[in-house]
Amino acid sequence: MTSCTAKRNNVLAAALALAFTLAPGAARADYAAEAARLKNAPAKDATMHVLQAGVAAMAEGKTQDANGLFDNALDSIEGMFANTENAAKARSLWYEEGAKDYKGEPYERAMAYYYRGLLYLAEGDYENARASFRGGILQDAFAEEQQFRSDFAALMILEGWSSQLNGDKDLARETYAEVARLRPQWAAPAAGANLLVVAELGGAPRKVGDGIGNHEIVYRPAKRMPERSLKIEFDGKPQQVALAEDVFYQASTRGGRPVDRLIEGKVAFQNTTGAIGEALGTIASDGSVYAAAAGGGGGRALGAVAAVGAIFSMVSVNVKPRADVRYWNNLPETLHIGTVNYQGLPGNVNVTLFDDKGQQVPADTLRIQKWIDKKGNGVVWIKTRNH
Repeated sequence: MTSCTAKRNNVLAAALALAFTLAPGAARADYAAEAARLKNAPAKDATMHVLQAGVAAMAEGKTQDANGLFDNALDSIEGMFANTENAAKARSLWYEEGAKDYKGEPYERAMAYYYRGLLYLAEGDYENARASFRGGILQDAFAEEQQFRSDFAALMILEGWSSQLNGDKDLARETYAEVARLRPQWAAPAAGANLLVVAELGGAPRKVGDGIGNHEIVYRPAKRMPERSLKIEFDGKPQQVALAEDVFYQASTRGGRPVDRLIEGKVAFQNTTGAIGEALGTIASDGSVYAAAAGGGGGRALGAVAAVGAIFSMVSVNVKPRADVRYWNNLPETLHIGTVNYQGLPGNVNVTLFDDKGQQVPADTLRIQKWIDKKGNGVVWIKTRNH
């Protein structure tokens, strides 16, 4: 067992212990339910359940629990990209995607850094918050084939906000300039702003296997989650937020995602090796008939050809091209962000949700959390769905 594999196992064991030590006292059932799923999950799926438990803990205001869960998940995710035996297995042709350790699609890995960054902001740790948001941007950038650039504007907004709170005005200004290129409608925070408002609407993008042998991934929006916009009031006063990110768009437009290249390569490899194996087998068979009719030798050479053909056929059979359709199921569909200058935290936060036609829709599963740090900078986090 490699040191990376041992570390990953220790990480997941710690996450299990953390989730189950703290889950019984949960104010709501969601965190306890996610902890139960984590306990019963196969090792290959554990990181996905750690992430889902982290969001559930955050939604219930259990920030210390969420901190530990996201730290564990990020350790596991980062370990997948190390130069180790386990990382090589994750990239291998010989393992079906769904049988490998879950590491998430690029948008899911970016969102893991997003949540950890929000939790750092809640603690007033602006430098680590900025580093976390930047880590998410890098995950998104790596996903762009031969481009190495990111279009995840929400993470850039939050990176700039972290720099602004940390007093790094030039860094904040540079980051906001990049945001303006991607989201012209979004206004940079005012100099005196001290309260961040983040609203997560809708449900996670769904992954569905498609194509021959289910080797392709198709994304679908969450079902029966109609909210598309919202109105927010703090103590009766309207507050402005703007659409910062469409997570479904990030998921469904990952042209050249590494997993897509891997799956497509497997299919091509399987087809090619299968064809070669069949052709060599035919050559050997036809050659044996010819040799027998001619009364000549050549059986040993033709046997070697047949053996090579059999090897190619075996290789083709053993390649597993099916796509990985596991997905992080309590992510949002869209992120809406705003900033305001506010004295302390609002006592009453009222949220009204609307569908794509502007009609009001129920908000019966709404979660709202509020945090303020020692410097008086706060976060109001709104989530309309936990599944």
